[in-house]
Amino acid sequence: MNTSKVLSEREQKLLIALVKMVDQYLVEHGDEVDSLAMSAGEHAIEALATFGLMENINTRFGRWTEAGNRFREEFNRIKGYRSVENPGGIKLVGRPKPEG
Repeated sequence: MNTSKVLSEREQKLLIALVKMVDQYLVEHGDEVDSLAMSAGEHAIEALATFGLMENINTRFGRWTEAGNRFREEFNRIKGYRSVENPGGIKLVGRPKPEG
């Protein structure tokens, strides 16, 4: 099932924003998403589960469903963003400059 065809434009726009916030601010451990015990993260997982994009594991953790992963891929393609796992991407790492 193509989730974006079933959703209204308004629902799709809101879910895109919510998925982006989860991807940006919550932590993934393998296939699980950690809400970091933040109320907003817990509500985001619950809301996405309502639409079948995530599965509630417990009050703190969720898991992307196949539909959720397809929705994320479709969103990335629409907006021209690449997945974080892109091997050609740049990963910034570093340490603060020591004072002295």
